Amino acid sequence: MAWLLLKQNRNYRLLFSGAGASNLSDGVGALAFPWLATLISTNPFDLALVAFATRLPWFLLSLPVGVITDRADRQRLMVRADLVRMALAFGVVALIAAGPPLPAGENATWMIAALAGLAFLMGAAEVVRDNAAQTALPSLVEKRDLETANGQIWSIEQIMGSFVGPPLAGLLIALAVPAPFLFEAIGFALAAFAVWAIAFPPRLNRGLPAGFWVELIEGAKWIRQHGVLLQLAIMLGLMNALSLAAMTYLVLFAQDILALEAVGYGILLTAGAAGGVTGGSAALGSPRASVRSKA
Repeated sequence: MAWLLLKQNRNYRLLFSGAGASNLSDGVGALAFPWLATLISTNPFDLALVAFATRLPWFLLSLPVGVITDRADRQRLMVRADLVRMALAFGVVALIAAGPPLPAGENATWMIAALAGLAFLMGAAEVVRDNAAQTALPSLVEKRDLETANGQIWSIEQIMGSFVGPPLAGLLIALAVPAPFLFEAIGFALAAFAVWAIAFPPRLNRGLPAGFWVELIEGAKWIRQHGVLLQLAIMLGLMNALSLAAMTYLVLFAQDILALEAVGYGILLTAGAAGGVTGGSAALGSPRASVRSKA
């Protein structure tokens, strides 16, 4: 059975648990950050600034972090990235405590700038953590179990990040505005501890004589030379940009038009995630997808 892998492989079980805790915190933050931004300012530009800062690191840092991941200790990268995110979550709590009572007035522009800065740093640490985690998995499971492990990791990430995190964030905001960020900090701390406890096998020294910039340029050339991957990267980039644009204004639409509170908005995000999973399952089950998978 597939779940025997979790039972029998301690190191993989710890990585799986860390992924669950980390992505639960990500899911809580996915609702908490834009909702907090609306409590500081209702200016759409301000909300877009915070959303843009959250995702900008993926555009700027994906290739450089890939080079770093190849050259550094992946366990340390994951632990440190989650600890940094823990500290940043506490930073958001400090920001709320230092600012005016929420909802804030028109003199809270500095809070938007600070929140955008914290969101950017949180996103940068997420890029480091996720890149390292994706490349660490093959060293913890047998090759025959890799497909199963990938599926389980993806499942726990989706469940925690898209289904559990957003409605939980809504409940926490209903209790107190800082509550979801305190929860985030605890989740990142648990994720860091789980990864720290993994007994990673020693990495073979591949010998990387080339410098950082040489490898970065080689990576960019490799992407450019593989047309299908380049097309997919461009398509996904455009899709993510459009999705981000829609999500930026969705929070205002939910508040002003649908009159939803934080809990209702969390349920709305969860429904969107459920639609995505349903559509993906239908596509995988279509005859054309089956033919492609056998080709």
